[in-house]
Amino acid sequence: TGDEALSEAQRLDQLRDIADSSLANRYLARLWQTLGELNQAKHHALAAYTQSWADGEPYVFRYELTKATELLHELGVPLPNLPPYDPAKDEPFPWEADLRAFIATCHAEQAAKQIAEQQEVD
Repeated sequence: TGDEALSEAQRLDQLRDIADSSLANRYLARLWQTLGELNQAKHHALAAYTQSWADGEPYVFRYELTKATELLHELGVPLPNLPPYDPAKDEPFPWEADLRAFIATCHAEQAAKQIAEQQEVD
């Protein structure tokens, strides 16, 4: 019945693990939309979009973002303006500095070898 569906939607809405998933939020948005609860549907559709955005373009969950975008359009909700990917926020890997130093050493050795070979030709 309608009351049971509404009760189930409210129960699912309270589950933390489900609420933290873009897929679950998209499904909850559809469920609320079907029940005629458009404010709840919009809330979950926006949550699905935001979670699918992940780190920002181009590092998004493309399929889920596309589906969330379609749902927001269907609900008449404007797309949120989320920040694009910012590489400055990335933490370097622990081994990254050593690798950069090794590459620099290799380049220096290669340059020195080329200079030595050029001097032999002259």
